[in-house]
Amino acid sequence: MSQLAVGLTSGVVIHVRGDLSKDRTVKQKVIYEGEEPITGLGFREQTKSTILFIVTTDSIMSYNTTANKPTVTTLDEQGCDLGCAIMSDLQEMVVGRDEAIYFYDSTGRGPCFAYDTPKSSLTWFKSNYLVIVSPPVTTTSQLSSAARPALSFSSKRNAMSEFTKVTIFDTANKFIAYVGTFVGGIRSVFCEWNSVWVVGMDGKVYHLDEKDTPTKLEILFKLNLYILAINLAHMQKYDDASIAEIFKKYGDHLYLKGDYDGAIEQYIRTIGQLEPSYVIRKFLDAQRIYNLTNYLQELHSQGLANADHTTLLLNCYTKLKDVSRLDQFIKTDSDLNFDLETAISVCRQAGYYEHAVYLAEKFQEHDLYLDIVIEDMRDYDAALHYIRKLTPHEADKSLQKYSKTLLAHLPEQTTQLLIDLCTGVLTTQTGERNNNDSNKVLAQDDALSPTSSTKNTTTALQNLSILPFAGTSNDTGSIHSGNSGLNNSSTPNGINDNKTRLRKGLSYTPPSARIFMPAFVERPDCLVMLLERVYEKRWGSSNEKLTAVTKTGDGASIHSYGNDKHHSNGTNTSQHTLSTQEKEERKTIWNTLLELYLMDEHPVPLMSPEIPAPKNHSQLNDRERQKRRKEFRVNALALLKDDSVEYDTNQALVLCQLKQFDEGVVYLYEKTCMYTDILRFWMEKEETDRVIESVRKYGPKDSSLYPMVLTYFSSNPEILSKSTPELLSVINHIDSQDLLPPIQVVQALSQSNVATIGLIKRYIGKKIEHEREDLKQNEELISSYRGETERRRNEIEELQTR
Repeated sequence: MSQLAVGLTSGVVIHVRGDLSKDRTVKQKVIYEGEEPITGLGFREQTKSTILFIVTTDSIMSYNTTANKPTVTTLDEQGCDLGCAIMSDLQEMVVGRDEAIYFYDSTGRGPCFAYDTPKSSLTWFKSNYLVIVSPPVTTTSQLSSAARPALSFSSKRNAMSEFTKVTIFDTANKFIAYVGTFVGGIRSVFCEWNSVWVVGMDGKVYHLDEKDTPTKLEILFKLNLYILAINLAHMQKYDDASIAEIFKKYGDHLYLKGDYDGAIEQYIRTIGQLEPSYVIRKFLDAQRIYNLTNYLQELHSQGLANADHTTLLLNCYTKLKDVSRLDQFIKTDSDLNFDLETAISVCRQAGYYEHAVYLAEKFQEHDLYLDIVIEDMRDYDAALHYIRKLTPHEADKSLQKYSKTLLAHLPEQTTQLLIDLCTGVLTTQTGERNNNDSNKVLAQDDALSPTSSTKNTTTALQNLSILPFAGTSNDTGSIHSGNSGLNNSSTPNGINDNKTRLRKGLSYTPPSARIFMPAFVERPDCLVMLLERVYEKRWGSSNEKLTAVTKTGDGASIHSYGNDKHHSNGTNTSQHTLSTQEKEERKTIWNTLLELYLMDEHPVPLMSPEIPAPKNHSQLNDRERQKRRKEFRVNALALLKDDSVEYDTNQALVLCQLKQFDEGVVYLYEKTCMYTDILRFWMEKEETDRVIESVRKYGPKDSSLYPMVLTYFSSNPEILSKSTPELLSVINHIDSQDLLPPIQVVQALSQSNVATIGLIKRYIGKKIEHEREDLKQNEELISSYRGETERRRNEIEELQTR
């Protein structure tokens, strides 16, 4: 003990400094002199100073005992009676007045607790209990039957007794922990051995023992004092599960009282400990949906909600028509704390398409976004614009699914998008940025770590999507992902495809156009446009010939291709660099284009209930139809003459025959050297001029054509009359070139009764005369040979006789 303070009833305070147990002399000093008696003193030790509280009956003061020039500072103009000032465990001066209990520190008055009753003494117990003793009260009333057994006194004293009330106040939880009355007055109260001891005037000692915490909680539960129970549990360091159980009891209590707002606040505090279904079942009624919404929203904010909770929360928003809270839940959360697919599905079913589209676009659920925009919102322009922003791989997948619907409503725009995709020119700002960053991604050795969260999964997929596309197309012709492209690039075909792609300036391997062909079943005109552009941009200028021929219009003639046997030479000098897959792709497009060009009607949109007819459909007259038909037939012939494509001649021939494309049939016969079939083809059509032209062109190559043409010319009088000069010309040509013996000519002409002997009289006469001359020459030659032989024989005999 280094300091001591003594307060006198005269109002003087003496401060003693020194160790009273060791020092012989100590320093004493009067630090305060007043008129009122001193009722309380107490030291407060601070970091660098020691404060002495001085309490009188009319004031409360403080004195800094460690200051160089200490002074007395008044903290309050009101004091207290003797015994009503005590120091707490926190070194605060506790002052009890009739109206309240006040706490003081070195700066002045602090908190206070209203407790309106006279007070004779205060005693501090443990860390938070204040024992208040009231002055004795004289009463003539009978004690209650419950209190009587606790007090040991004779019933004869009930007529006139003094009762002293003892109150124990919990300053931490702000409630009265104990109230008791003692007969005969109280001499003193002291606290020791974790208990409160009351010494009565009658010489008896009463022991007040604190109950254990579970018993306290049970008492509080019975009194419905749940807030006090919660504070008590916190003070006793209860675990979260135990405290959550108290909140649950409190919520149940408020729920039974009908205070649903208060109940849901308590249930929210149990999140993480209490099963959510317990709360949800209580608030499923329509009148309590608002409270349930608050609970579910907090459940999501803590990341403890599942797909069912998300569905229920969004249904609550939609039933309440609370668009603002729905916006806040969906559009303001930067992190994904709910099941994405469930949220999109619920918003979609409730008709909140804008929110569903927002989620799908934000978290790059491309398929869901397009499905909502196309199927529900029918905003086809937005769908096309969105697809253009995707990477080529994602655009390929989306167009495979939605191209038919988009073609039905926006045929030209959709066709152009498919052209860009299939020709390798579909680029976006995102795609270009991804391609620029692809080298950095490939240079990293660390693989992406798999994660279970939807957000991280989406990020991983984005990182994979920026890998450059490479390698050959797969069987369906779709674009490879980055990994497959890298694997394929190690093969010879992959290397070859990469070189071809780089040479053409492509940033990815275009998908096969044939995978989109079924979508054009009702728009063959758009399919023609797609295939023409793909054929032109991917494999050279072959299609430019088609465009040039088409521009000639009515002036185009099949005869302009007469000498264009090697028309496509030089149009695709890089054919040897094409892979087998790409050659097959080009062949398929070629076959489809040929079939479209040879359609019975020109490729215009077909009529269907969902697709409106073109505006000028009724205005197409026969002349325009014939002109369009002729243009496509010219394009088809130019396509057949493209020798850079190794197409199936037999398949093309069958197609031309089915579509009655005469020029194509003749060209294919000529290409395969089937001259007899060409002649027979025109004969069956009774195209005498074409027969004449064909025999002139192909007769020198195949002499078997002449008997056929002679038979055809003499088949009926009409043909004979029309082709008599040509018949004679053919006979003269046969005669001059000595291509056939006369007997075959006669046999060919004698198969019908149309040709007369007079028609070939000159030919026969000329042949007979020629035969006579030959016979005469042969006879003369024979005579000369005989004479020569005889002479040689005589010479031999002469030589033998010598």
